[in-house]
Amino acid sequence: MSPAIKAYQLVLLALVIWREARGAGFKAMIAVGYSIMNRVKKPSWWGNSLVSVITKKWQYSSMAAPNDPQLILYPQENDGTFAQCLEIAQWIINGNVDNPVVGADSYYDDSISAPKWATKDCFVAKIANLNFYNVDKDVEV
Repeated sequence: MSPAIKAYQLVLLALVIWREARGAGFKAMIAVGYSIMNRVKKPSWWGNSLVSVITKKWQYSSMAAPNDPQLILYPQENDGTFAQCLEIAQWIINGNVDNPVVGADSYYDDSISAPKWATKDCFVAKIANLNFYNVDKDVEV
């Protein structure tokens, strides 16, 4: 894989972490990143690479839902939280930080009603305002 593609993957993962979890704290940002990586490690209908998983239509509202206000937000150069998200993304890609949501491939925020897929038997962890689930339990990561 070319260095340019690796850089693209890193920035894209950091952007999702920033958009989805920047206000939820360090551990939640790591958990969001790992939930994406967990999907990559168990290829399915949602993709088989960081780019295909992140850009899958309707999977990450901050990246694809027209009504999500996060969709049009981008971090600025002096955004310390985005710099932290870049570090977290690099740690996750390199496996240099523990996965706090082993197996989790989905999550939702407390600000919305629990989706139908958020069943008790699929629950993995709650971190800050985010609820993590292993919806595709047939595959371990």
